[in-house]
Amino acid sequence: MSEDHPKQRDLDHLMEQNSTELGFLSAYGGTSMEGDGAPLLAALTRFLKAGQVAVEEASKSEITFGFGSASVVETGCKVVFEGENLPLVPSDIQQVGFAHGTLAKNRKHCEVVLIEWGFEQRRFIERLTEHFSLDE
Repeated sequence: MSEDHPKQRDLDHLMEQNSTELGFLSAYGGTSMEGDGAPLLAALTRFLKAGQVAVEEASKSEITFGFGSASVVETGCKVVFEGENLPLVPSDIQQVGFAHGTLAKNRKHCEVVLIEWGFEQRRFIERLTEHFSLDE
């Protein structure tokens, strides 16, 4: 193959770009990052920064931001959110790609372990980011 041809995109890149069109693939298993907390934390950090959220890296395995924190755990990436009237219901943290989710009855505290980084996880974080950016 000549070097004039552009580099081909890999499957992960295509899935990320076209997640709405390739959602059926989740039936065949998780992403390559499933259960591996470090890449999940890195993806979360990039996503938050892209959403204009100030992120402070406490260590290689932990970050904090204005409305919560995240850390690498054995099964994935544990995310904790704190705030008034979180825009969540219990089913939000019981979807595919989430584990060990808890939501306080007063909706001021939520904890969940991300075990995948797919559309559901990105939309979940995006909703919370939007909620807190409206308060500024």
